[in-house]
Amino acid sequence: MKSKFATPLILFMLIGISCCTKAQEMPNQTFTVQSLNKFKLYFLGVGIEREQKISKQSSLYFSAAIEAVAPFYPEQPRNSSDVIGIDYSINFAPILGLGFRNYFNLSEKENIKKTTKNNRASYFGVEYNLIAPILINERYTTNYIHSISPVWGFQKTTLKNKNIELALGPSFQTDFYRSRFSILGRIGFSYLL
Repeated sequence: MKSKFATPLILFMLIGISCCTKAQEMPNQTFTVQSLNKFKLYFLGVGIEREQKISKQSSLYFSAAIEAVAPFYPEQPRNSSDVIGIDYSINFAPILGLGFRNYFNLSEKENIKKTTKNNRASYFGVEYNLIAPILINERYTTNYIHSISPVWGFQKTTLKNKNIELALGPSFQTDFYRSRFSILGRIGFSYLL
């Protein structure tokens, strides 16, 4: 009879001790990246993102969004002119993204006793986006566009569950028929879920 209750009681006590031990260690680990689920409201778009911590200063993220896309294509000169024109169109397109972020100023924030809650820091990273076919000036659609971008950005916590985010960087885009260089720019709010 004693052994029937002793094993669950010992197991319960060990779990309780391990939970208390982890809770006491958490304040010392405030200067690391956190895993976050986000609903994002961009200047020109909306999306969701999962940022998964992979090391003390790095994370991988997966996103799905509908964002403004403004592709630019060169046009051939017209009417005996030597000037090459630019054909462009602003569209909203579904975008799937995958990226890597390395937060580089976490230790500096630790030295000046600033918080890094909700990944409040600057980062460098790489982002891959798959952009769905879009309409260009109501004439034709593109194929799926693959975009690879080195990015610099930051996140700043404004309220308990909200961040301001900015990301900038050059972008190489291709649909395997045409390639171009562009700019990736994103600014908006993140609501942490």
